[in-house]
Amino acid sequence: MQEKVHDRCQSAELYRFRNWKYFVFLVPFFLSFSCQERSTEQGSQVIEYSVDTVYIDSQDRILDLRGNLMHLTLDDERKSFFLLNHFDLSIDEIDLDRHVFVKTYPLEPEGPNGVGDYIYSLQSMNDSLFFTKSIIGSSLFDNDGHIIERMVWEDPRDSNGLKLTQFYRGKELVSGTDDLKVFGVNFDSKNGKVYLDVLSVRENTVKTFDVDPENSYHDFILRWDDNVAPPEVHLGSDKNYVRISHEFSNEIMLYNPEGEFVKIVQYEPQKTPKRAKTPSGPEIKSRVQAGKEYQRILEQVRFESPVWDSVKKRYLRLSARRTFKDTYIDDSFLPEIKEEMVFLSIFDAEFNLISEIEIDELNNERVKYFAKDGKLWVCQNFSDELGFLVFDL
Repeated sequence: MQEKVHDRCQSAELYRFRNWKYFVFLVPFFLSFSCQERSTEQGSQVIEYSVDTVYIDSQDRILDLRGNLMHLTLDDERKSFFLLNHFDLSIDEIDLDRHVFVKTYPLEPEGPNGVGDYIYSLQSMNDSLFFTKSIIGSSLFDNDGHIIERMVWEDPRDSNGLKLTQFYRGKELVSGTDDLKVFGVNFDSKNGKVYLDVLSVRENTVKTFDVDPENSYHDFILRWDDNVAPPEVHLGSDKNYVRISHEFSNEIMLYNPEGEFVKIVQYEPQKTPKRAKTPSGPEIKSRVQAGKEYQRILEQVRFESPVWDSVKKRYLRLSARRTFKDTYIDDSFLPEIKEEMVFLSIFDAEFNLISEIEIDELNNERVKYFAKDGKLWVCQNFSDELGFLVFDL
């Protein structure tokens, strides 16, 4: 049984080890809803949430809102977030409590403090430090743009004293203070392999972990002609874990901040399959056929990376299923989307699945989202204005 109650109004504000244990209980909520209200009943569990809209006052600063706002990071206190701005190669700081742009931190593309022309990822750290990965490498620098440490992957050795095999390392993050650990996802697309490398900056050594034990990367690589379209592998972190997760399968691999393997989480979702069916049939021989295979996968499930809610001690994860029309726009890879159903999975601190709900207000799970003040914040581009949909669960 599922019941949804709608009450729409305008916001006035501007601004593996396998864990299959479930908790079934009745959760009563008594909330004053300011904008929209939803009630979802799942068996004996009732979940309610409100939705509010927050707009950011940019103070006439032109913010870089491209790419679903994936290039942003939050401070530990969830008071500010920092957004990469490739228009002038800088970092823009937004005050999340006052909903306003407050400062920009210029970067240098070249020279002794050069970070490169284009930055792939940004991580905010303690003591006003930032970590970036760019086309010329990874760097730790202060908020004045001065390089504190450059991360070098070419020199370290593994436990046998051998140099690291170098593949494309698309994502990186750091942890630690006295001994910085750099976590990098290492892709060998030719052989369909993906690894997690953990670099100890102090020891100049690297540990490598296989992060595709169920072939969730290998089995979903689409190849045709000279083209390769690999699935995404998510890399995320919080104070508890460094997390690896996959785009089309729901397992989550957990490592501690020191770079040691902890466990693999698997669970049985009710709203989507736990894993998409891998492409089958004849070998892919054309772009059109590859698009059809990719469409079939997206019609089943796509998972995003979990985020940690430090206030309510839980993890939140978006996933989605899509349906498509028969029409294409120009020479697009996929037909037009008919409907996208976005779901939110809620876990406890040990990654036991608590509940799942459909979020009608979202039409895309490929967005930057995070938890702040016990609520889910989802970044939005409102006609070139930065804003958020804020879900109080």
